[in-house]
Parts: sequence; structure tokens; C-alpha cells
Amino acid sequence: MIGLGVVIWRVIAAAERRRQAPPPPEEVGRAAQVYLRSRTHQLREDLALGAGPTVEDLASAASIRRENLGTFGRLLRANRRELLAMADTRTLTPERALAWLARVGELARTDPRLDEDRRAFLAAHGGEEATAEVVE
Repeated sequence: MIGLGVVIWRVIAAAERRRQAPPPPEEVGRAAQVYLRSRTHQLREDLALGAGPTVEDLASAASIRRENLGTFGRLLRANRRELLAMADTRTLTPERALAWLARVGELARTDPRLDEDRRAFLAAHGGEEATAEVVE
């Protein structure tokens, strides 16, 4: 699950530093694609509710604190149409799966509490400087 958390938070940081999104490792893209495809039905339900196993999985992968889980779920629910369109299995590729996870990270950064969780995650996993290693 740490790989998903890395994608959620670190792809954004790399894009900000370089002003463009570098291609992520093929393995991470495939893992993200498999994750989304295998949970399509549950993802639809959870995004409609703003809670559930996939919301909890994503929050766990990104080290979002338990007290912020509701905030995270509400944010995903508010953006569910966009997220479901991006995760459509008919068009889902490894690159689109990574873009989906990166979008979740972008959305989460709009909330100060979730952004605080992002900073804590990056500090615990090599900080902003290690970002390039993940996405190159």
C-alpha cells in the first residue's frame, strides 16, 4: 500500500518542481491500474457514500490520520463524478490510473488537515527530495 501512498502524494510534488509530470515507473502504474480495476464496484459505492473500504484503503496508503478520514471521504464524494470518469475500466491504463491517484492527492491538498497529513507522510518516507526517485 505504501506505493499507492507515494503516488498519491509524491507525483504532485514532482510535477510542481518540474512544472510537468514525468512518466512514473511502469510497475507503479500497473499496480494502480490493477487496484482500481479490481475495486470498481466497491469504488462506485464508496464514492457515492464518501466512506467504505476503498476510501479507507486510500487513506491508509496515504497515511491520512483516522480523525481526517471523514474529511477525506467527503472530499472524494464531492468529486466522485470526475474520479469515476477517470477510473472507467474501458479506458483505464496504467498512466490513467496514476493520474487518478495523483488527482486524489491534488484534491486532498486543498484541505489544510489533509495537506498536513501529506507533509507528515513525505517526512516519514524520505521527504520531498525522494520524490524524483519514485516517478522517474
